[in-house]
Amino acid sequence: MKTYLISLILSISLGSIAQLLLKKAALLGIATQAIEKFKQLSATPFLWGGLLCYSLSLVFWLDVLSKLELSRAYPLVSLGYIASLILGYFFLHEPITLSKVNGITLIISGVYFIAR
Repeated sequence: MKTYLISLILSISLGSIAQLLLKKAALLGIATQAIEKFKQLSATPFLWGGLLCYSLSLVFWLDVLSKLELSRAYPLVSLGYIASLILGYFFLHEPITLSKVNGITLIISGVYFIAR
């Protein structure tokens, strides 16, 4: 297995988990007036978890970029859309529609052709 694959998977996974946690923070209804509610937002573990996952994702992403061409690496980030869709389905009870499945199919096709 290529060494960058583990970093790539970790980066995409952590980025997707960060999206899930930030969505949970936003659902608390306090993000709409962030300036007035900054103390409440800062006390939200979902916000800090999301930011931590993004930070860790960045570390792994830098490892990927050190080993792959940018033009091949960056399209692989779109796999995070698929992971986010799955996380949203299981943890936020968001629907998976036919149009989303069609979009996932196109993403996977595109990633396949670019990564070859």
